[in-house]
Amino acid sequence: MKLLRDNNHFVFIGCYGNIIYELISSEQIVTGSTNSRCKFSFAAMKKISSILFVIVFCVSLPHNLFAWGKKGHGIVAEIAFALLDSNTKKAVYKYLELTTIDLGATTIEEASTWMDEVRSDHKYDYMREWHYVNIEKGNQYVETKEGNAINALNNAITALEHRDNLSNEEIKKNLMIIFHLTGDIHMPLHVGYGSDKGGNDIKVKYLSNPTNLHRVWDTEIIESENITANDCLLTYNRFDKDEIAKFKEINIENWIYEPRALLGKVYNFPADGVLDQAYADKNKTIIKQQLLIAGIRLAAVLEKLFQS
Repeated sequence: MKLLRDNNHFVFIGCYGNIIYELISSEQIVTGSTNSRCKFSFAAMKKISSILFVIVFCVSLPHNLFAWGKKGHGIVAEIAFALLDSNTKKAVYKYLELTTIDLGATTIEEASTWMDEVRSDHKYDYMREWHYVNIEKGNQYVETKEGNAINALNNAITALEHRDNLSNEEIKKNLMIIFHLTGDIHMPLHVGYGSDKGGNDIKVKYLSNPTNLHRVWDTEIIESENITANDCLLTYNRFDKDEIAKFKEINIENWIYEPRALLGKVYNFPADGVLDQAYADKNKTIIKQQLLIAGIRLAAVLEKLFQS
């Protein structure tokens, strides 16, 4: 039986009848002598009940369980690996494929969403504020020791620069933090205003569906416009060599001012909060650009840390 994820839902390949047939076939079958009807074992019945429960549970999972990561963060990781040299890729894969007490082997897509996946685990509550940095409108970032995306990303990079002092599990965790936060801070509302919780408190309708502004930019435009890593990479040649070189400069605090400069466009919508197709058409180019720049910068960080 195969199980795939599609648009944050589980999709079963093949009909349910075939699944149940396979389960029955694996159990002892007793044929009645009078009417030739088949009776399968109690064990088979238990297996069928279990699989039906899994089917019902999986297809009913809420759509926002895996917000942004499965598409946006995955795109950033794909872009980065499309740009990486082979030696850096091998070095990164070496750590991602390690199995530790708390962590299993990890793909680049899984690495990019790990910080979201563990939000429900209270062991990682200390990372909750690492996904964003709040700067009120008109203000500049003021350096602080408090937990935020800038400090967490800088700390993870610094830790891996001295990874000889780290366990394999610590190396892997810091690597996955870099994958995730490099994506996060390139989304304008992750470097937005604390007063509206990065757009989470702004209720809107996107393509007639009730939602909030943060989710529109994190997930819904990406999904409704079917944005892919290839779409983003096609825009790479719009930038000249000097611009690409500038993107690759690793200065996390400076990185946030590009997405912050886009907040005026993010909040440019009618007072009734109705975001139509025109809003998506106007802003999907910005989203592609931000995903591309995040991928370029993730590649630059990984090359700095692992190329040699």
